[in-house]
Amino acid sequence: MENEKTLHFESMGDNCEFGFYLRSKGIENGSLFRWSLIKDHQDLLNLISSNFEGFYQLNNLQPTWRNMLVDKANGVIFHTELYSQEINGHWEFEENDEKRKEIYLAEKEKIDYLVKKFKNSLKEGNRIFVIKKNNNEIDMSVIERLSAALEQYGKAKILVVFQSNESDKLGKIEYVNDNILISYIDRFAEYSQADDISVEGWDKIISNVMKEL
Repeated sequence: MENEKTLHFESMGDNCEFGFYLRSKGIENGSLFRWSLIKDHQDLLNLISSNFEGFYQLNNLQPTWRNMLVDKANGVIFHTELYSQEINGHWEFEENDEKRKEIYLAEKEKIDYLVKKFKNSLKEGNRIFVIKKNNNEIDMSVIERLSAALEQYGKAKILVVFQSNESDKLGKIEYVNDNILISYIDRFAEYSQADDISVEGWDKIISNVMKEL
């Protein structure tokens, strides 16, 4: 498989499984949603439709785990170096305000860079965003609106991957329309071990998509 073509694929949730697949192929390019957790793609649709207005503002960031936080303005969860600890059942940031702001500003600079990179990649017109959810519960009407929202920046395709036990479906490419594709994989990694991926399953899908394009 040609890594150069695989560079056109980016994760768009719901977790970092596809990011680990890219890593297995030696691809470490940073992208905005590669290591994020997107529980509801309506949140992502709202964010992109708003042109990232108010994205990743310090007063909207709330810890959800030791090294994770949620942007309450849009619901997207990110890994962070703003570490937190659990106190009486609630997660609270560890650092004082001054130190927290210092760490935040460094992260915000990186986030802003990745937003710019995301928009520029859409202008190139060759991006394929990969969406999956372990329970297969993906609202395709939201995906269609998300695809339309991406057009404000440029051209892109969305690849929605479902888990299937039907061997004849695995790796098969189906079209919802010109910009939305569907395929199937034998299994997803458990959320608790997102790097335990079906490399062969993803290989088959990505290879078949590249043949179609």
